[in-house]
Amino acid sequence: MRLRARDVSLISILAAIYVIISALPGIPIIGGKGKIDLSASIAPLFGIILGPWKGPLATLIGVFLAWLLPPGSPSFHSLLFLPAPVLSSLVAGLMSSRKVRIPGWTIASCILGALVIGWYVTWVGQKAPLYPIPHIVALVLVLVLGKWSSQVLELREGKEASMVKRSIAVPIVSYCGLMTDHMYGNLTFITFAELFMSLKYIPGLPAIFMMVLPISVTERLLMTVIASLIGIPLLKALQALKIQL
Repeated sequence: MRLRARDVSLISILAAIYVIISALPGIPIIGGKGKIDLSASIAPLFGIILGPWKGPLATLIGVFLAWLLPPGSPSFHSLLFLPAPVLSSLVAGLMSSRKVRIPGWTIASCILGALVIGWYVTWVGQKAPLYPIPHIVALVLVLVLGKWSSQVLELREGKEASMVKRSIAVPIVSYCGLMTDHMYGNLTFITFAELFMSLKYIPGLPAIFMMVLPISVTERLLMTVIASLIGIPLLKALQALKIQL
């Protein structure tokens, strides 16, 4: 990957945007104790806009700075989750570009597929086998629509595409990226559960995961909506300006 001066500028701008948005309080989830992380919502857009290499690089820089700088919390616990939005951007970028040696969607399917398999390898996954259904839906979308999405969302060759098609592709690609982020976070939490919760609650993890599944799905769907509301107009503007990235 060769970075031009314009590439460095775009990566720096997007990384700065990520840091700024990460400082926002987020949107509380009705009926749950968590919140929708706005910065994680835009991570797939970085991949869609800049592609499968520059997009994740911009996300990585943004995530690291947001972790390091106030109001972030630079701890080992939070450090473990930094790759999650980067993987989200990577999968979205691979589904949005054909300028890789092999079809990007095949790599994206391998990444998400490996994470789904990783769930069933864990003891929690074996006791909660239905939990990854939303992630398996994302994997099916990658396999079935990955090639189509790369044709529709490819921006780096200046190709025109129907905004109707892009309005469909952006939510699909964003959802797949966000579910990749989510499954990585799940596996990280299970692997290092002793760091995040009392030992007496660890045996109940399968039940806890299943109990919060409706909230998790709602959260990811709302994040997909946020990504789409930002991404679709942005792509329309880039197409109107005939900007090649």
